[in-house]
Amino acid sequence: MIKKILVIFIIFVATLNAEDKFEQGIDYELMHNDPSSYELNKIDKILVIEAFWYGCPHCFVFEEFLSDWKNKDSKDVNFINMPVVFNKPWLLHARAFYTMHALDNFHVLHKNFFYAYHEQQRTFLSMESIMKFFDSQGVDTKKARKIFSSENVSKKVQEANYMLETYKIDSVPAVIINDKYKISGRMAKTYARMIKISDYIIELERSKKAK
Repeated sequence: MIKKILVIFIIFVATLNAEDKFEQGIDYELMHNDPSSYELNKIDKILVIEAFWYGCPHCFVFEEFLSDWKNKDSKDVNFINMPVVFNKPWLLHARAFYTMHALDNFHVLHKNFFYAYHEQQRTFLSMESIMKFFDSQGVDTKKARKIFSSENVSKKVQEANYMLETYKIDSVPAVIINDKYKISGRMAKTYARMIKISDYIIELERSKKAK
């Protein structure tokens, strides 16, 4: 009986280990073969970018997984949200994102904007509708309007557009690690696997730098 339990345990552990091994081209995409800036000591932290859109229902659900993701908050990880701009409404939402980023309570606003879009059907198709959201959150709309229309926000949106083209993102959510690895929802298949694959690649980068 003990031997049977031991065999079952070994099979169970082996299955878990097998699930933790991910394959290039199947579970994630290697965008290039060059060493990452992190590996070459050009940057101090592992750069993790989540490409998203507020109107994407998958991004809305994935946000909960990101909130619980421990590796995201590691000392050697620099996690960044990046709004993707495919059309005019997405552009408005990107400007709203960078406006929130300039305010004190970004994380609360970011979460509540997602909630308002998907749970309250507020699609935010105009600047005025976004300002009404800020007003409902106790934000000084005069200040928010100034930030929203600023050159700094325009620059950040342009940079996000450039990264969109560089990473060749065609769907969201997507995770890009150290400008080298890309994980799409299509490849990951589930939100939990996207996190697991990201953890795998982060450890891969850590091990390469340690050599």
